[in-house]
Amino acid sequence: MREKDYFKQFDIRFGSLTFGRHQMEVEVNKLFFEKHKNDDIKDGNIQIGITVDRKETMVSLDFDIQGEIISFCDLCLEELVIPVSKHEMLILKTTGDARESDGEDIVFVGEREYSYNIEQIIYEYLLALIPIRKTHQEIGNENCNPDMLKLIEDAKTVSHPKEDERWEALKNLKLK
Repeated sequence: MREKDYFKQFDIRFGSLTFGRHQMEVEVNKLFFEKHKNDDIKDGNIQIGITVDRKETMVSLDFDIQGEIISFCDLCLEELVIPVSKHEMLILKTTGDARESDGEDIVFVGEREYSYNIEQIIYEYLLALIPIRKTHQEIGNENCNPDMLKLIEDAKTVSHPKEDERWEALKNLKLK
């Protein structure tokens, strides 16, 4: 799938939908994460089922997020697969004109709007799913690289001088 066609899947064209519920699927993969550069995410394979419920003055979007994000372990720096599973909801409320929302789950769109791009919202949902501390042991799917753990332990045992000797000469200087 070409990049331009891939990103069209994030446009919810609610103006052409009949009132009621509609199902759609969105796939988030390497193309998505190449566009949205982030040091915490290397890659991912995520399927998002979206239930679009169109009503007269609003559109309700229910997101069912399932898959895995590939990141890096904070301890050994090896690749780390983080399973993700989350349900989110977003409401598009039609008003006379588009404006900022007070809440994070309601977006106001103008009456003349017929589509809404959910790409940024999905990116923010995925970022929120990444744990603050990411290690193989805490995610629970494998162990850290033993060679890297040994290097870390060796670095802890190396004695470091408490004070740099080059500063000793400066201590004897008398300024006025």
